[in-house]
Amino acid sequence: MQYPRKIRNFSAFIDGVSYAGRALEGKLPELKLQLASHRGGGMDGPMAQDMGMEAMKAEVTLADWPPELIKMFGTRQRMTLRPGAMGEHDFSADSFVATIGGRWSMVNFSDLKPGSDVPLKLTLEVDCFRMLHNGDELFEIDIEAGKRVIGGVDQLAQIRAAMGL
Repeated sequence: MQYPRKIRNFSAFIDGVSYAGRALEGKLPELKLQLASHRGGGMDGPMAQDMGMEAMKAEVTLADWPPELIKMFGTRQRMTLRPGAMGEHDFSADSFVATIGGRWSMVNFSDLKPGSDVPLKLTLEVDCFRMLHNGDELFEIDIEAGKRVIGGVDQLAQIRAAMGL
């Protein structure tokens, strides 16, 4: 029987600084296309047409309130989340490296309660997102450059060329 190789842990880096041990949770951006419905004459139903990417967001939640991160509010920075996966049959691990760039748009200080943890949640409005698996690039999306490379295929190369870019 083949067991799944599950994500077991992760580390977080913001602006090149490790927050391992302090990061409680990380949320990677969703990859979602903005679709338009089209049904022309002779078609039996509508079909979805790719109209580009929807907005992407990433989040990281920390156990403390690092002043250097709070001061990054409104700035453009990079965050790297590195989840590791492992199966049940051996001790080998798979490496995922998610490099995410954008603007820090929200600092959520959580509710203050005595005797409770009060984490800090940061939200990044994403404009570039690249994912590697064991060194192999799964995808690279760069919104500003109009680039969407999935599995080594640049899906937008021809449209950029048609626009003279």
